[in-house]
Amino acid sequence: MSQKIEKKKDSNELLNIIMIVLGLLYLFKGVMDFLAWTGIIVPAWLADFATNPDLAAALTVFGSQGLISIVLGFWCLVAGIGMFREEEYAMGMGFVVLSIMVVQGLTAFIGWGTNPATFDLAYWPNYIIIVAFIVGILGTFWLLYTYKRYD
Repeated sequence: MSQKIEKKKDSNELLNIIMIVLGLLYLFKGVMDFLAWTGIIVPAWLADFATNPDLAAALTVFGSQGLISIVLGFWCLVAGIGMFREEEYAMGMGFVVLSIMVVQGLTAFIGWGTNPATFDLAYWPNYIIIVAFIVGILGTFWLLYTYKRYD
């Protein structure tokens, strides 16, 4: 009697968990940016916008960035959860989400490089962008290396 041994696919647990956590952080950031843009809630880290007219004009940017963060966070969650199930659609979605994170990080780094005064160490969403940029680069290479598991 021979037993057939099934090889279980190995998942990208660490990348999946990081994508889910980043998705939740992007959702939180997006909701906070959108609420600040609408004037419903202005958190302390955006309080300068209420008193400075030049900075208040930038709220329109935060409104659009809030919406982008909400959409990116949602799809990052869907991709992370789908990758736990080794779904083929999740790999493609993961590539898209990770590439958007890389592009968003590149534009932020270019902005900070051309005007270093715009980088604020106390502004916590900057750290989300930095971490997402690193995860985007490493995660893309990891998915390319392990793409056969999604066949």
